[in-house]
Amino acid sequence: MSLKLGRYRVDEPGDALLTRLVKRLTRRSIPPFPRTVQVETIAACNASCVWCPYGKAPAPTGRMPGDRFERLVEECARHRVRRFSPYLTNEPFLDPQILDRVALAAKEIPLVRVVLTTNGSRLTPEVADRLLSLDGALHSLYVSFQGIAKRGYEDTMRGHLHFERVLANVNHLLAEMRRRKVARPKIWITMVGTQIVDAPRAVAYWKKRGVRAKYTALENRGGNIEGTESMSLGAMDYYTDCARLFKQAYISFDGTMVLCCTDYGRKHVLGNVFDDGIEAVWRGTVAEDLRRRYLTGKIHTIGLCSVCRVDREREVVG
Repeated sequence: MSLKLGRYRVDEPGDALLTRLVKRLTRRSIPPFPRTVQVETIAACNASCVWCPYGKAPAPTGRMPGDRFERLVEECARHRVRRFSPYLTNEPFLDPQILDRVALAAKEIPLVRVVLTTNGSRLTPEVADRLLSLDGALHSLYVSFQGIAKRGYEDTMRGHLHFERVLANVNHLLAEMRRRKVARPKIWITMVGTQIVDAPRAVAYWKKRGVRAKYTALENRGGNIEGTESMSLGAMDYYTDCARLFKQAYISFDGTMVLCCTDYGRKHVLGNVFDDGIEAVWRGTVAEDLRRRYLTGKIHTIGLCSVCRVDREREVVG
């Protein structure tokens, strides 16, 4: 495994003065509070995507109580979080209160960008109309829509998702935004680049319609997905230049903060924010130890990171 220089710095007890100076001049400091906070309000998803391990292994299920969510929002407001995303490994619109939670975060956190990612299955005309009535509280909405052909879409997303139904939901939302002449939320169509769908063709389709679109690199999700090599567009390589651990916090519905968004099995638990708060867990000894190991070439000692691989095919943005 070849280690690529980290963009962040961590000082070691034995570092010489010159070494510390070079680090401070060439690398970023780790923020005292995460720049982005992702909060899973409900542990549920109605898709079974080929590149996602959700549902393939036993995992806790439940929904975050309203008062707990409010406390997290309050703490994020004190620290002026830049981006707040009330979803994690779930489908956020399965939470019947998700739009209320979006509105609360937008109201309470100064200058925040509230962002959601959805598979679009529950983005019905009724839900879309409620969403657009929030007066721009949701900054961006990423719709995971794999390809632009029925077979590739359903072979990829599986579960209870149907191509025509979800496409109709997306089309209604786009039409209503045009009719109402609203700019928010910013709509992005996203997909994962695989051999199952023609991602460049799909990006071109949405671009022609005036819709932002992109495809991102396939990952094996911390080794949780087998057979990614057979789906990848390029060569799968170890993900040694990941920045997630250094700027983003990932919080499950029960308050558990995990290493990153691929830690479905909770292999690396940093702590519980319901007990100690986001800041304390973020700056805790477990998190600091993991970051130090990552940045000092000891990735092989971190179970999730040591096997995480990514397709090096470049992201395409429309």
